[in-house]
Amino acid sequence: MNMYVSQDLPVRQRIRDAHEAAIDTFADPGTWLDSHSRLAILAEARHAPSCRLCLERKDALSPYAVKGSHETRTDLANDLVEVVHRITTDSGRLTRSWYQGITDAGISPETYVEIVGLVATSIIVDSFGAALGCEPAEPPAAKSGEPGRESNPAVIDAGAWVPMLDLVQEETDLEIPTAPNIFRAMGLVPGAISHFFSVMRSQYSLTEYEITLGRSQIELLASRVSSLNQCFY
Repeated sequence: MNMYVSQDLPVRQRIRDAHEAAIDTFADPGTWLDSHSRLAILAEARHAPSCRLCLERKDALSPYAVKGSHETRTDLANDLVEVVHRITTDSGRLTRSWYQGITDAGISPETYVEIVGLVATSIIVDSFGAALGCEPAEPPAAKSGEPGRESNPAVIDAGAWVPMLDLVQEETDLEIPTAPNIFRAMGLVPGAISHFFSVMRSQYSLTEYEITLGRSQIELLASRVSSLNQCFY
């Protein structure tokens, strides 16, 4: 794989390396999902924005008022497709009752966290590539092996949908927690943390960023993009 060579804009090597590694990792057996399922999740995340049901729900006052079946590109189970498509296209309107419904249907919190990490990672990489005018990078073929299925005991019930990492929180010089909640919320699946943050840190870091913009300029851009994407985090 040699990403972003089809365009002329410069891409830092650390970003190129992180993105290539992230796409490769989709083909590895995960903690709770096998390689075939992880690759199918990547394919469904990429297809979700053109799914007719997702488009109708996105336009509806409430997504729960629109019934139907998702248009799929893989053999991924329907309940997993629902999770992938909703996280990809309408995450801002997910509710606790929706989450409770999918867990009641048999999706474990650990599996849900792994899916969230995979979808979020795919969105970062694919959005970056799309901004450069590049086609989505193709992952390698599925690899053999079973998921590790190792639970992380270092989590607590902190009132969130899923158990969170039990970490002592201290404020940095910037008055933000040393461990952001997005990090703690993925604590059930440490592999999901390393996969997602390997990409996120290559593009946005609170310290040691390789960029000529000042900190206030970076935050202005980040805030504007978050507002346009309706990301209220």
